[in-house]
Amino acid sequence: MTTIGYRDGKSSSSDAHFDVASVARRLVHSWHQWQNAREIESMPFDIRKDIGWPSADDADERKVM
Repeated sequence: MTTIGYRDGKSSSSDAHFDVASVARRLVHSWHQWQNAREIESMPFDIRKDIGWPSADDADERKVM
């Protein structure tokens, strides 16, 4: 016996797999960005200033302008 299926073009299992993989990749990328920011923020102020990392005061002043 042969079964014929109809796909309406909305999504397939491979599309769902792709979406999950994409979300997982973005999650990992965000996690690495957060870790890097924590490492930089744990450095002494002078080193952060030398590499051009904005201080908290600079960020507050940019919002006001």
